Amino acid sequence: MKKSIWIVMALVLMSPILWAAGQQEIGNEADTWPTKPIEIVVPFNAGGDTDFHARTYAKYLKDILGQPVTIINVAGANGGAGSIRVKNAKPDGYSALFFHDSMLMNKVVGVTDFAHEALDPACIGVHDDTYILAVNSKSTYMSLDDLIQDAKKHPGDIKYASSIGGYTYYVGCMLEREANVHFNIVDAGGGSDRNAALLAQKIDTNVNPYGVMKPFIDSGDFRVLALFSEKRSNLFPTIPTAKEQGYEVIGSRAYFLSFPKGTDPKIIAKMSSAMETISKMPEYAKDIELAYCVEPGFSGTEETLKYLDKTMASFMADQDFILGK
Repeated sequence: MKKSIWIVMALVLMSPILWAAGQQEIGNEADTWPTKPIEIVVPFNAGGDTDFHARTYAKYLKDILGQPVTIINVAGANGGAGSIRVKNAKPDGYSALFFHDSMLMNKVVGVTDFAHEALDPACIGVHDDTYILAVNSKSTYMSLDDLIQDAKKHPGDIKYASSIGGYTYYVGCMLEREANVHFNIVDAGGGSDRNAALLAQKIDTNVNPYGVMKPFIDSGDFRVLALFSEKRSNLFPTIPTAKEQGYEVIGSRAYFLSFPKGTDPKIIAKMSSAMETISKMPEYAKDIELAYCVEPGFSGTEETLKYLDKTMASFMADQDFILGK
């Protein structure tokens, strides 16, 4: 009996020492991170804009962090499947999510019951303010106002392509409210799917970042009616904004990287610093300009959290309208 008491007392006395040793080991792991390959989950199929931006960062991260960075595509539920995978992953810095504002919209429309607050965002790697509305070049619409006036004459007839719960869906809802019109908003899949549908004239409009539709714009198959930005782009200055055509609709999307909740702040800071370094590299700027007509844009952890909180509040304020209540 006395022996058992002494054993218990010894364990009690040793527990703070063991706890401190464990904490020191965790701290050491953060100090030496990364010591093995890192997986970045893109919650869509390969070949899209999110996948491109993640892979472009991964290409340069390998040299800065000293470990391979692998992109894992986990499609499903408009990004929800990939988000859940990372949310449930071990917070050791070796699994991360590269997503954009649609993660927030997923929560607004009920695709998921969480958004950025369920993870630890590290930084925004890309600010994309190149959202455009395009039609097939055979369309009779020559301006955004042509489209709006026809929508007023034929409520619910114009097929506005979107991914329900995605950012394009949100832009469509905002355009409906601003112009006091009603579109037939149809779920036409991802960006490449919508391009194919517009090319075949199965839909009337397509909204995406400029780069997603660039090959079809360059070939003359698509005509761009408006850019949803505060001002015209330096990379395609002939495209008028919706705002200058009388429709105050601004659309921009931030591609941000997040770790599972509970990831060591030192790891988050290291990743943010590495991505900031890449964002300032001329070769990186050339990569994204040529592929997606986007200029470099980076925000650190604190700015990213402020952006996401503000955007989520804006989405929630419009929730009833978005859901048609």
